[in-house]
Amino acid sequence: MKLFSVFSGKKKTASLSQTTRRSLYISIAVHACLLAAAGGWVISNVFLNNTPTFVGQPPPMKSYEPKQLEHKVKVQKRQRASSRPSVIPRIVSMRAADIVLPEIKMDPKVIHTSFQPKFKAMSGSGMGVGVGNGYGTGGFGTGVSKFDFFGISGKGEKIMICVDVSISMIEDREGGIKGYEKVKARVNQVIDALSEGTLFNVVAFADAAQTFKEKLVISNEENKKEAKVFVKYYNSTMEGAGLTTGNVNSDGKGLQAQGGTTRTDLALTASFQQGADTILLISDGAPMVLKGFTASQLQAYNNSAQNWNKEHATEVQKWQDQNADSGGDGEKVWVPDQPARPPSNKPLKEGEPRDVGSPAIPGHWTMSRRSSSTTRPSPPPMKPDYWTLPDFLTHLKMLHEEYYLAKGTKRPTIHCIGYMIDKSGDIFLKALAKEYKGKYKYVKKL
Repeated sequence: MKLFSVFSGKKKTASLSQTTRRSLYISIAVHACLLAAAGGWVISNVFLNNTPTFVGQPPPMKSYEPKQLEHKVKVQKRQRASSRPSVIPRIVSMRAADIVLPEIKMDPKVIHTSFQPKFKAMSGSGMGVGVGNGYGTGGFGTGVSKFDFFGISGKGEKIMICVDVSISMIEDREGGIKGYEKVKARVNQVIDALSEGTLFNVVAFADAAQTFKEKLVISNEENKKEAKVFVKYYNSTMEGAGLTTGNVNSDGKGLQAQGGTTRTDLALTASFQQGADTILLISDGAPMVLKGFTASQLQAYNNSAQNWNKEHATEVQKWQDQNADSGGDGEKVWVPDQPARPPSNKPLKEGEPRDVGSPAIPGHWTMSRRSSSTTRPSPPPMKPDYWTLPDFLTHLKMLHEEYYLAKGTKRPTIHCIGYMIDKSGDIFLKALAKEYKGKYKYVKKL
């Protein structure tokens, strides 16, 4: 009975399991059919009834982290500190006539030279071959010349050499003509040492001033040779000593002068007019430049002369009565032979013409003329007045403003040599060199 019960229970269990599986299969099948129906409905709904729409998104926000900003600032600073040229805005125009360029205040220097630079190719990592900065005056260091001017060393690019050719430069105490030849030889050494890219000129001065050329010229061999011939001419003989006429005048610029001796003012005027940046000057004395009279001074003198004539009217009339017939013809007289007279050996003086003697004059007849033994009374002449050192510096300052500041260039350097110079000249040249940042040196007889 027990055994039957056991087998009977197993049979029930097996029967139950088959029923369960059958129900499960049916459920799965039903769900699958439902899912298929629902999926077909959804798909058909999407394709048949749904319209696509687009939703705009806001632009992305750009932000910088602190380190990135700091790096950007450092890069900008390095770019500003770089030696590369900065970007310059361009002028763009459809017609050339529409462009108005600014005035360029500078002193262009036109160079005509036979100088040919020698290029040496250089190669290396990342450097290529070439010279980089091109050719031009000073581009290769040839525009600036070093000089030794009677012991004064310096350099310049536009050099004016001012040489005193006054008669006093060949006086016996200064070595005469032979001593002056040594002076000219030293000047020639300065000329020979000039680099070909340098501009130069020479000006001789005494009672007037004469330049070698009307403007600064390139220091090539031809110009150097001609300049030395120009220097050689002066004070080479006693008859040709000094200088009374020249081609230099102030053109109404600066203080006006009425003449004088040792016209250093004219030599420097020529130097300033031609735009020299370095002036080399040798002289044996201070300039004696006569001041010009102003209109008020002339009027004051005329008033004084009229008052004098009134006070001395009786004296003037008496002289006129005594010499009324002094201009009449005299008697016929014989003039004997006059032998030739050699030049005088008296000491030379500044501003006086040299006595060159006179030729022989044969005997001849002539009519004598009676003349007064006294001179006509007249008011005292206007007393001449000479430039002082402040006057001289004022003159140069006015020339600097006219010929340098207007072109945007700095004023020149002036180096001075006092050749056997007197005390007043020594003081003058020292002050001149100091004012214009130059050097001064006293030189004894060479």
